Amino acid sequence: MGDIAFNTVWQPGTGTQWVKWGMTDDEFKAHDAVFFHQGLRVTSLAFHEGRIAAVWRPGTGTQWVKWGMTDDEFKAHDANFFPQGLRVTTFVLHGDRIAAVWRPGTGTQWVKWGMTDDEFTGHDSVFFPQGLRVTSLFMRNGRIAAVWQPGTGTQWVKWGLSFGEFAAFDRQFFAEGLRLTSLWSEDGRYAAVWRPGSGEQWWSSRRCEVDFSTEDGAYFPRGLRIASLGAQDDPFGAYKYPWKGGDSRRVGQGNNSTPPDSHTGVQAWAFDFDMDEGTEVRAARSGTVEWVQESLTTNISPSSTTVPADSRDYWGNVVRLRHAGGFTSWYFHLKPNEVRVNVGDVVAQGDVLALSGNTGRSSGPHLHFQVQADSTDWGSSVAHTFGADCQQPATGDTVTSDNAG
Repeated sequence: MGDIAFNTVWQPGTGTQWVKWGMTDDEFKAHDAVFFHQGLRVTSLAFHEGRIAAVWRPGTGTQWVKWGMTDDEFKAHDANFFPQGLRVTTFVLHGDRIAAVWRPGTGTQWVKWGMTDDEFTGHDSVFFPQGLRVTSLFMRNGRIAAVWQPGTGTQWVKWGLSFGEFAAFDRQFFAEGLRLTSLWSEDGRYAAVWRPGSGEQWWSSRRCEVDFSTEDGAYFPRGLRIASLGAQDDPFGAYKYPWKGGDSRRVGQGNNSTPPDSHTGVQAWAFDFDMDEGTEVRAARSGTVEWVQESLTTNISPSSTTVPADSRDYWGNVVRLRHAGGFTSWYFHLKPNEVRVNVGDVVAQGDVLALSGNTGRSSGPHLHFQVQADSTDWGSSVAHTFGADCQQPATGDTVTSDNAG
């Protein structure tokens, strides 16, 4: 089974949440049987290479989950459930089959799939003035599937968007009081639905399993829950190696290394990359420069006990970037007075931040890199991956950057 890529939207929510993926049919049924009796219902359903991904959150009443349906089988089930007061809350295609979740609901419902752009536009232009809004949107092989149910207010549906176009629309609509209710991507193009909402919202696209877990683990205690979950091929790491594309570096320490290495505990997911002094250090992810320390010249022996580990002198010269969702990346041991950015600068992935050095507690020239969750001071690193292969290199590995050249 290939790697799974997650498209996810988080919005304000409360209560228990379970997320499971890579499930067989039987595993899904077993989990659902347990969660149902705990008062949880399926709120998102996705498929990847025959395996099931699902989100369960608090809910009540009847629930039916069906998958592997032909068109006719879906229509028959829906015709049976509709007069029982059940409506489609999740609708996805997997291969040439249909999966759906029915839960209590009222009013008119239309479900259409296999639509061209013009067919979707035609249906939506009819349903919108009837007081119906898109509650679920999915794309497969360039065709659109959608569910319309009763709703009010503004609605924007966009598809065929590049990543940059999608992100720009989301910034615009967020400021207008709209929030994402559906997000999907296929072949590098994005489809999304925005409807009235409020409060915090974060989303990510093509995330590797490790990065998805880290993001969800950080957002949950902030009162955010998964509002939309999609699965597809071609995951991409949330970060790129922080140096010029095409160049290779050895990992001195990294990825939860074992003693006597120091990258354990709060530094379990930090990395030391061998790097000659004066090498360009590049942004591993786009963000905003939040903190710079650049005038230190001292090198401290790793065996020294005169400088406490929580001292900023301990890490030498530093740049800290803040990224979407509150995550921060840290770049330590930089060359004195060779930081190329200022606090408040907005940088793109691959922009040069500084030159590497050997300041602070360091046994030799290298770059210490780590990611933290919503931190304003040095603290616990979090698991993440690099590049197109979702890499988590270990001590002794040699890795090649695919960052900007």
